Amino acid sequence: MKNRKIFCILLASILTVSAVSCGNTEENSSVSEESSQAEEVTSTEETAEEPTEEVTEEEAETQAETETQAEDSSGGNSLYGSTAVFTDFVKTKGEVSPPLWKVTDPETNNELYIMGTIHVLPSDFAGLPENIKDIYENSDGIAVEYNVNEITSDIRLLAKYQQMFLYEDGSLVSDHISQETYDRAKAYFESLGLYQDVLDQFSAGYWLNQIQSIMILRLENLSSEGVDSQFISLAENDGKEVVNIETLEIQAGAIDGYSDELVDYLISELLDEIDEIDECAENLAELYDLWAVGDVDSMLDSENEEIEELPRDLQDDYIAYNDIMLTDRNQGMAEKASEFLKEGKNYLFMVGSAHYSGDRGVDDLLAEMGYTVEKIS
Repeated sequence: MKNRKIFCILLASILTVSAVSCGNTEENSSVSEESSQAEEVTSTEETAEEPTEEVTEEEAETQAETETQAEDSSGGNSLYGSTAVFTDFVKTKGEVSPPLWKVTDPETNNELYIMGTIHVLPSDFAGLPENIKDIYENSDGIAVEYNVNEITSDIRLLAKYQQMFLYEDGSLVSDHISQETYDRAKAYFESLGLYQDVLDQFSAGYWLNQIQSIMILRLENLSSEGVDSQFISLAENDGKEVVNIETLEIQAGAIDGYSDELVDYLISELLDEIDEIDECAENLAELYDLWAVGDVDSMLDSENEEIEELPRDLQDDYIAYNDIMLTDRNQGMAEKASEFLKEGKNYLFMVGSAHYSGDRGVDDLLAEMGYTVEKIS
């Protein structure tokens, strides 16, 4: 399965975003994602201009109808092709030790706990260790990439988010990818009963994101409610603050930052590998196992090898996209953590574990800023 790790890393990195556009698959059973939690292929008959209130509500109703059509009592897996049992590939059973650091400002002694999360969990997940629960209990709130509950509970915000995937110049997805790739992707959506004409108005990155999300729906014994989602619900129930680290625009940009040539290639490759569901489960389980033992630096170890498998003329495009997906966002996340430290905000700070991987992770950037960063077992 060529480039399977790239697809897995991309999927794991944007799953939270996917959750926004798709909602919780266990509750909504929709088809569309991140990554993850796939859901609807939404409907929108508007341009990138400001929508009228009537169109916004109509769009949301159409979207809800699409979700209903995709719904399946078993969680949706059987609707989209052969399945794989995610837990068959997970090696870490029982207790986990997620990546966790204590960051201290040497000037003020203010402290901030930062944690790496994962956006999918095995259905038999035993829960987080007591030290993380204690940190949460003693916090004033949590800081997450983006509170997906805000979007799924607000029709207008959801419509605004969906609009971010429309081409600003009014072009169609077929203007940005090859005719062959477009025809194949359209036929795939049609085979699942998910294609609507309005989908052509959405970006190629969004199309790729939807196909990746469908892969998630085909994994059994997989909970699309990741660690961050669980904490959001817990904090809201406990009356604690839930603070967004990123803007909605940054989250959308993480899906839509590909060059046309790269996204064309990735869609085509993913369709070639669409039935390699066991390898999808195996690679996602490998990321979970690394998270479960706190080994974030190994998450991107194979990325350079995977990049070398790309056509040479696309390797720079992928590196540029990786800057959008991880490098640039890491910097913004570190700056936000620094802001909390300076203000003495007692938050449990959590972002996807890939944002701590490598030597330019959030933890490394905070250390460069002069903070004391201690890894906690």
